[in-house]
Amino acid sequence: MSNSQPATGVGNAAATPPSHKSVWLALVATTLGGVLEWYDLILYGLFAVTLSHLFFPVSSAAGSLLLSLGSFGVAFVARPVGAAWLGSYADRKGRRHGLVLSSVLMTIGTGILAVLPSYSHIGLLAPCAVILSRLLQGFAAGGEFGGAATMLAERSQKWRGVYSSLQWSAGGVAVTLASGIAWCVHQAFTDAQITAWAWRLPFALGMVLGPLTTWLRLLSDESPEFIGQQTNHHPLKEIIQKEPYRLLLAMGLVSAGASGSYLNIYMPTLARTELHVGQAASFMGTLVSGALTIILPPLFAVLGDKINRRRMMAVMAVLGGVMAWPLFKFLVAYPSGAHLVLVQAFLVTTLYCGYYASVPALFAELFLPRNRTTAIALSYALGQLLFGGFTPMVLSWLISRFHDKTIPGLYLLFAVMLSLVCLALSQKVVARASVSSKQGV
Repeated sequence: MSNSQPATGVGNAAATPPSHKSVWLALVATTLGGVLEWYDLILYGLFAVTLSHLFFPVSSAAGSLLLSLGSFGVAFVARPVGAAWLGSYADRKGRRHGLVLSSVLMTIGTGILAVLPSYSHIGLLAPCAVILSRLLQGFAAGGEFGGAATMLAERSQKWRGVYSSLQWSAGGVAVTLASGIAWCVHQAFTDAQITAWAWRLPFALGMVLGPLTTWLRLLSDESPEFIGQQTNHHPLKEIIQKEPYRLLLAMGLVSAGASGSYLNIYMPTLARTELHVGQAASFMGTLVSGALTIILPPLFAVLGDKINRRRMMAVMAVLGGVMAWPLFKFLVAYPSGAHLVLVQAFLVTTLYCGYYASVPALFAELFLPRNRTTAIALSYALGQLLFGGFTPMVLSWLISRFHDKTIPGLYLLFAVMLSLVCLALSQKVVARASVSSKQGV
């Protein structure tokens, strides 16, 4: 047996193509995990101010918020560890097995936060438990994206981009669900009730999504491209020794989308603390942008599958990057809920839906099937660590340090420039990967 199978879909699955029912079950089970992952992360960002008072009480409100946002970023420290371990597990045991394990761990991480007593009840144990829940959730999410992106991308060569973009649509469902529930909670309850107990209701819903996701994944079948692969190897060791350049390129490809998506999560906090937009209005931009990310990623991915994928990604990244700073200038000069919606909708359409939608498909082309889950998971987790999870805290600090509320636009422009460089460099690497796949190397 050769070390790896051709990327065109190989092994025993070629003789018996999966039925439409099994394909749809795999798609639903895979994307639901993306909903669970993003739902938890987004809720934490949306309730950062409330959680800062409950679990990180310090003399300064700004300091308390920074600690809360910092614990949000802690999850991204655990992501590379989870990506390496769960990714290797999936490349050796199967994509399906890795996804089942990650959904179980994510459910536990969300559950801890939903039932955790506040600082006033258990003292220092409360912030320590919050950090533990974030670390566990980050560890699980580190393997979730790589496993899900690989499972979706390997379902169809012809529509690789469309299938893998469903991961982002799942994120859109999570954004819409999380921001919609957060908005309803703020409409239905007083600030005192929210602080006392109502903030727990959205997190409790995550404890329902988790078991459902795990059950569906247990029922689904394995990826066709994994069947027939050699599994007695060490994916992480091989990637570090043989594919470090590809890994660095993939990390850079993540920067624009990661910065844009986590800036979107930070926007309600920015609107409330810096622009003085009302609580309910501050969630509307996230709600609208979440709805856009459900619909638009597959549509942009269709274009990527039919025309030049990199060219479309480059055009959308340039649009988002060039317009970011002028849009923030406009928002700071004329702060309102409507303008917040406009800015978030534009940036999400260009950077998340237009650019990021095709990144998983490009990852699948960048790495060989043998170590694909580990490579995708690790590069995405490291990229998210550098450009995603700490973005809210970094932006909050930069605004406080330089007293310039338009800094998020400049930060986003830098991230886009890095992604564009990596996008240009990736073309030759993908071509070499395609040749290696056909040769079974």
